Amino acid sequence: MRVIGGSAKGQRLTSLPGDNTRPTLDRIKESMFNMIQLHLYNARVLDLFGGSGALGIEALSREAKVCCFADEHRGSIRVIKENLEKTKFTSRSKVYLMDFQRALETCQRENATFDLIFLDPPYGKGFAQKALEIIAEKGLLAPEGLVIIEQNKNESLLITEESYRLWKEKKYGNSIVRILQQKTEQ
Repeated sequence: MRVIGGSAKGQRLTSLPGDNTRPTLDRIKESMFNMIQLHLYNARVLDLFGGSGALGIEALSREAKVCCFADEHRGSIRVIKENLEKTKFTSRSKVYLMDFQRALETCQRENATFDLIFLDPPYGKGFAQKALEIIAEKGLLAPEGLVIIEQNKNESLLITEESYRLWKEKKYGNSIVRILQQKTEQ
């Protein structure tokens, strides 16, 4: 696993040992970032199911302003911090050891809003759906902000028309990437 583009291009990232995480494949990550490249400059980013931090670090490498990482596993937090040190992005990052619901509540208490939110949760648990609902309820996505979701292609996602619109969608083998955009008042 490596950083695909930007200032840290080519930097190898540490991943978690074992099969408790499912890192985004480089080809999916590259395609995903090609789709959102015009939204990265100076963006405030949330990598909600951080894992190794690869998605948030990729965003920072491509000129995002700041990134908050959240994961509920100590091993993931250790790896995220190690990867941030390797890529020299520690000063532009905040790392939370907590589950996604508490992380979203913490972001709301801190009056944070994000231009990009990455959701790459464990497959088959309904976490993406729940996270989308909380993000909308707490107003954590900036106007016209994007939520980038990687899921198993067989997982459904109910997109509430008052909060989001499907911006792009692409299938990769057993995975699907959906990009939702914050709906703005007409």
